[in-house]
Amino acid sequence: MTWQSTGLDASTLAPGSMREVMVGTRSVLVVHIGTGIFALEATCPHIGGLLTDGTLSGPQLTCPEHAARFDVRTGAVLSDPFGVEPPEGGVDPVASYPTRLAAGIVEVELP
Repeated sequence: MTWQSTGLDASTLAPGSMREVMVGTRSVLVVHIGTGIFALEATCPHIGGLLTDGTLSGPQLTCPEHAARFDVRTGAVLSDPFGVEPPEGGVDPVASYPTRLAAGIVEVELP
């Protein structure tokens, strides 16, 4: 895994907001909530919905396509499109990536 710059200045990402960025060939969703800045794969593993179009409520991100809910801190599934909570349900977690700041710029550690 290697650290890569998102090109995103952390000061431009307000708490409670998110922004999709390209890091190499990978689309990454950078999310700022009160506890920190987190990074996830930008598409829902269920049907490929664009998570940047989803709804963020605290650490919970809801997919705009079928309402699957994820924890932005870990990528864990909170409920699938039918409201079924783990360990049941048929949605995989969203890939999440470690983040850090380097001179105020958000970096992600990608495989």
